[in-house]
Amino acid sequence: MSADVRQPIHRSDGGKNEFYENMRRVRVGDIVFSFANTKIQAVGVCSAPAIFAPKPNEFGAAGDAWSDEGWRVAVAFDRLAKPLHPKKHMSILAPVLPQKYSPIRSTGDGNQGAYLASVPQAMADVIISLLGEQWSALASLSKDCLETEELALERAEKTVENVIRNKTDITETEKIQLVRSRIGQGIFRRNLESLESECRVTGVSNLRHLRASHIKPWRASTNFEKLDGNNGLLLSPHVDHLFDQGYISFTDQGEILISNETDKETLALWNIDVSVKFSDFRTEQLCYLAFHRESVFRS
Repeated sequence: MSADVRQPIHRSDGGKNEFYENMRRVRVGDIVFSFANTKIQAVGVCSAPAIFAPKPNEFGAAGDAWSDEGWRVAVAFDRLAKPLHPKKHMSILAPVLPQKYSPIRSTGDGNQGAYLASVPQAMADVIISLLGEQWSALASLSKDCLETEELALERAEKTVENVIRNKTDITETEKIQLVRSRIGQGIFRRNLESLESECRVTGVSNLRHLRASHIKPWRASTNFEKLDGNNGLLLSPHVDHLFDQGYISFTDQGEILISNETDKETLALWNIDVSVKFSDFRTEQLCYLAFHRESVFRS
């Protein structure tokens, strides 16, 4: 059973909500336990990263207090033949509940304010143990529905592109501009080239050999952010790959961050010096870099 988990990007008063923020932190392959009516009713696996999408019409009046756009995450769910009732197992669950933002209270009741919570591995292990044979069957099904991460990213971006092409509140010219920005062309590239002149890592300045890369991914950006030159870097193709896939990132001061998942031999063969400090980023770029470090970088 496939489903889209959808949520606004902030509360109606404009404030941030940890459970909403978790939507954009989900990665392909993450497991989602669906808790409803006092029980864990299904287990799912995230099949694509979060995208920024309009509020679905089917939400109706229930979504009146939400912003018009929010996070959408594709999850392939499998219903449990025997739903798990956490309240019956609090003697072993209570000690492993998160100290903050827990989806389940110490009484075993659900936290009604929790939409998507991040749970510690110890809690997940207890739930998996309680599911027993049901988990074994679900785990094999989950592997079958997973694509490679690059294919999942491509599918997510195609979904956003289709949403843009079907919008009725913008002109055809605006649609073309937004779609072209996905591959670093058009207005976005021109805006970026007015701010950046070379690849910060390799020093290459020949624009023909540089890619216009979004810092905050295109699929997760608002229409304004998709075209904002501050939301971009000019990168050599191999550096663009590392940055886009989250194998590297940058501090606000221009220091390069290397993921634990990054192949160090590849970095050496590509002559990427991890000790070099590059120039500071502009103030307008910092919010985008913060998003990349938290939601893209494989820390």
